[in-house]
Amino acid sequence: MKNPNIHIGKAIMQVMNNKDVTKAELARRLEVKPQSVDYLLKRESIDTHTLYSVSEVLEHDFFALFFAHKKQTNYDKIDFAKETPTRAKVLVEVELDTEDIIKLNLRDRVIQILDK
Repeated sequence: MKNPNIHIGKAIMQVMNNKDVTKAELARRLEVKPQSVDYLLKRESIDTHTLYSVSEVLEHDFFALFFAHKKQTNYDKIDFAKETPTRAKVLVEVELDTEDIIKLNLRDRVIQILDK
């Protein structure tokens, strides 16, 4: 298996910047010293327990970086005004009450899609 060449410290820093989370704030959320966050952000790789903790406190799935498929499209980076994909795979998990399922006619719609 090929090494994905991901610098996890840089990836964490990018998410922190996008979410306006400071090093001090991340240290507080992780319940570690600020120096530990400095060390973390310099690391090319970290253990899975730490990655899970960082993912949880930043509400971001860093594990997905390692499992993105080559053919997978990052729809966050597509300019839909210039290029519109012909197909998209969308995975959504929603918890609905029976009343909402009936209103949305989801059972019949799912059956229609599966019958195609």
